Amino acid sequence: MRKLLTLYIFLLVIVSLLCGSSPAVPDPSSRAVLATVLMVSGWVLLAHVAGRLLARQVVRGSLSYGEAVDFLRMQMETFRWFALPITLLCHYGFSLAAWLRIQPLLDESMALQAVGLLAPGMTLLVATWSAEYWFAAIIGIQEKSMKKYVGSMFQMMRSGPAWLILPTLLFLGLGDIAGKIQMLYFADSTLAEGETYETWIWGMIAAGVVLVAVALPYMVRWIAKTESVGTEQQAELETWLRRCGISTHRYFGMQTARWNTGGRMLNAMVAGIVRPGRLLLLSDRLLDELPRGQRMMVVMHELAHVKRFHVPVRMAAILPAWFVSSWSSALLIDHQWLDASMGAAIGGALGLITTVVVLGTVSHLSELDADATACRLAVRACDASRDARRSKGHAKGESDAADEAASTGNHDLPMTRELAAELMADALVRVTADHPSSRKFSWLHPSLETRVGRLRRISRPLPDLRSDSHTLAI
Repeated sequence: MRKLLTLYIFLLVIVSLLCGSSPAVPDPSSRAVLATVLMVSGWVLLAHVAGRLLARQVVRGSLSYGEAVDFLRMQMETFRWFALPITLLCHYGFSLAAWLRIQPLLDESMALQAVGLLAPGMTLLVATWSAEYWFAAIIGIQEKSMKKYVGSMFQMMRSGPAWLILPTLLFLGLGDIAGKIQMLYFADSTLAEGETYETWIWGMIAAGVVLVAVALPYMVRWIAKTESVGTEQQAELETWLRRCGISTHRYFGMQTARWNTGGRMLNAMVAGIVRPGRLLLLSDRLLDELPRGQRMMVVMHELAHVKRFHVPVRMAAILPAWFVSSWSSALLIDHQWLDASMGAAIGGALGLITTVVVLGTVSHLSELDADATACRLAVRACDASRDARRSKGHAKGESDAADEAASTGNHDLPMTRELAAELMADALVRVTADHPSSRKFSWLHPSLETRVGRLRRISRPLPDLRSDSHTLAI
C-alpha cells in the first residue's frame, strides 16, 4: 500500500512547527517577510526554470523522455530536501517566526501562527509539483489548463501533507478556543485558583481529544474524496468485517467508502481512532483491479491494525520523544549552558530525532504483525459457518440477509493460514508494482523483500527434521 505520510513530509511539517520556538528578537520588522518572500520566490523560479529547460530539450529531441524524467526527478528531490534548511533560514535567520508572534491576530492564535510557520516550506514543496506539471504540459503529455493545474496541485496536497496538517490545525484550533474560554471566564484570580478551574481544564482537554477522534473520519472523507462502494462489493466487505468481529452498524460501526484517486493509487486505510465512525477507505484501482483474494487480504491487513491496536501503540510511541525533549531542554536551561529559546530548540531537535527512530521502529514491527494477523483473520473471513452461528444469537434481519447473500454469491472457499499468506504476498507485490520506491525500506514500512520473506515462512514452513531416535540420518 502506497505510503501517504513520507519521512520528508513529516520532517517538513514538524520542523516548520518547531520553528515557533525560535529565539525572540528585540524588534522584529516586516523585513523578515520581505527576505522570506525573496528567498522562497528565487527557489520557486529556479525549480520552474529547471523543469522548462529539460522540457525544451525533449521537444528539440536533444534529450530522450526517459533521461529527462530521471534528471527532473533528481532535481526536484534535491529542491524538496533543500526546503528544510531554507525553512530554518527563514524562521531563524530572517526571524520570520518572531515577527509572526507579535502580529495583532496571530499572537492570540496557535493555529494561525502554524499556518505562517508552514507557509515557506509548503510553498517550496508545491513549487516542485508545479514544475513537474508544467514539464509534462510543455512536452504534450499534460493539458495546458489553469483549471487542470490548480486541480492537480490541490489533489497533490490532499494526497500528502493534508493528512498531517489538517488534524494538527484542528487540534491547535481547539487549543485557541480553550485559551479564549480561559480568558473570558477564568480571568478572575479567585476562579483560577479553585478546583473548578482544574476541572474545566481537564474537561476541555478530554473534550478536545474526543472531538478530534470523532471528527477525524469525517475530515478524511473530505480529504480523500470518497464515493459509495458498489452494492455487491459493499455486501462482500460487510460480510468480511462481521465475520472478523467488526460491527458495520450505520452509526456505531465501521463504514466503507471508495477512495477516488483518479486511478492513481492502489491503497487502503482505516481512518479513526475510536470505534464509532471508523472508516475503511479502499482506492478505486484496488477495488477495480485486484482479484478478490488479494483484495480480501488488503482488507484483512487494515483490520489487523484495528484488532491489534496499532494506532494507539504508535501514538504511545511518541511519548519517549516528549520525555527526551522535555528532559534535555530542562537540563540545558537549568545548568545555564544555553538560554531558554536555544535550549528549547535543541530539546525539540532531540525529540524529533527520537520520534523518527522510535516511531519508525514501532511502525515496522506493526506492519509485520499486521501481515501475520491478516492471515489468521482471512481464515475467519472465509468461514461461512460464522454467519450461521451469529444468526442463532439474534433475530433474522437485514444484517443476516446481507451476510447470506454475500456468502452464497461469492462462493466462499476453505481458507488456510498458508494460503492466506500466499495471497498476502501476491497482494503486496501487485500493490507496489507501479511504485518501485514503495518496495524499498522506508521510514514507516519494511521493504517488500522483508515482508514477503516473512509471509513465505508462513506459507512454506520448513519441514520438521527432528527424529524420534535422535540420530542423524545419512
